[in-house]
Amino acid sequence: MVTLVHGTTRHRAERIIQFGPDPRYLEPGGVPANDGFSMYVDGGPYLFDPPELYARGKDRQCPSEGGPVILVVEVPESILEAADPLGVFPLKFGVVQFDVGAGIEELLKAWHTLPKTIRDV
Repeated sequence: MVTLVHGTTRHRAERIIQFGPDPRYLEPGGVPANDGFSMYVDGGPYLFDPPELYARGKDRQCPSEGGPVILVVEVPESILEAADPLGVFPLKFGVVQFDVGAGIEELLKAWHTLPKTIRDV
């Protein structure tokens, strides 16, 4: 198992825990997209903003969503391998992208069995 983290707001984290990640999630005021669902390996490295900074940014954009938090999920390596079928984005880069046809189906299938918590920022 690998610990993955996702910076977001409390409301969104609770929804993700309950229903699983939505690869077609539409940001308020956003346009429809098929962006998948990205997470970092807990502790990094962080190619972009660290999850705490990302969560604070989401909180500023959506201040009525319960504050910034980190969604923490334990994911089996077999699901991580499905997210990178070509082996071009190894875990040492710190980011895992779950897309349609590349890991999101496996993640959602196992979602209800995976250990999940919310960490305050």
